[in-house]
Amino acid sequence: MKKGVMREYMQTAPVLYLNEEGLIKKSGQIVAELGKRALISGGPRALQSIENDLVSSLDKAGIAWEKHVFKGECSENNINLIMSKANNISAEVIIGVGGGKSLDCAKVVADRCGLPIVTIPTIAATCAAVTPLSIVYNDAGEYQLDYYLRSNPDLVLVDPIVITNAPVKYFTSGILDALSKWYEGRAAVKNIDNPDIFTASAIKLAELLYTRINKQGEEAIKLVRSKKTGQALKDVIDLNIFTTGIIQSIGQKTCRGAAAHSIHNALTIIEESHELLHGLKVGYGIVVQLFMEDLPEEEIKEVVYFFRKLGLEPSLKGLKLPYSKKIIEGVAQKATTDPVMRLMPFKVSKEMVISAIDKLENTVPNY
Repeated sequence: MKKGVMREYMQTAPVLYLNEEGLIKKSGQIVAELGKRALISGGPRALQSIENDLVSSLDKAGIAWEKHVFKGECSENNINLIMSKANNISAEVIIGVGGGKSLDCAKVVADRCGLPIVTIPTIAATCAAVTPLSIVYNDAGEYQLDYYLRSNPDLVLVDPIVITNAPVKYFTSGILDALSKWYEGRAAVKNIDNPDIFTASAIKLAELLYTRINKQGEEAIKLVRSKKTGQALKDVIDLNIFTTGIIQSIGQKTCRGAAAHSIHNALTIIEESHELLHGLKVGYGIVVQLFMEDLPEEEIKEVVYFFRKLGLEPSLKGLKLPYSKKIIEGVAQKATTDPVMRLMPFKVSKEMVISAIDKLENTVPNY
């Protein structure tokens, strides 16, 4: 499997990022600058939410297009399938529509085909729309590897109206995933005596993100629930998608993962977890990490209380996942061998992860 090339410092932002109400209706004129033959790849619900406006705009701009309905995982089989379709129509541009897995898959296709990529997130659940990175799974949904792209996406089109029409759980998931940049980065930087300018910048941005989400997160969620737009919503969308992506790019040595994401990746060995949103599993991973760091109980309680306000009950029971000694041992084993676990400021053992999970499961439900 081709893994892409990991660079010391990757391109940090998409060429063009737009967040504007009604943007999809005029997207064709912008996409036309990248190519006149497009392959659109997106999940069925994602396509349904914007397809009429998107294809109408593409038609008006004189762009020929074909549609691929993405299903399943960002896996090698799906990547090859979409590549075949892109080659069959001599595509000049790939348009990825939907959530993280759909966008990640479209990005790899564009990267391997040497084509520009347009990402249209229909949910604000991850930073996948802007990053030069795709997470590859097998067809069963188990994490395989990080695939590094040659560059960030060429064009990112975000419409807040589209985001409000998606279930609020996706927005909450995005907030939790965004917050991980602060909790993981804060832990990782403890192990760095003299952070370089990229790491220092990433940590400052992560702190800003943490502060703004604590200030505006609940209001933004209320707007999504009521199907309304507003400044808080627009700001948190930008934090979830754009700012998080920038932090991940410039802080790739420190802020693109640690224990929280390792726990997320390890949870994929539990079949029932495959239906859970990325950010919900990362949110659970954040709390596991706090126990691993042996932080004061009051600090952990504050995080748990805030996560509950956001709609996450951070326990395996709260996630409706099974809890047994065998399962926890398997999760701990996979987590300790996960690449980003090495960013923690101390050596992590399997026993340490097991202990942290057991403490969480036995105490958090009582908070």
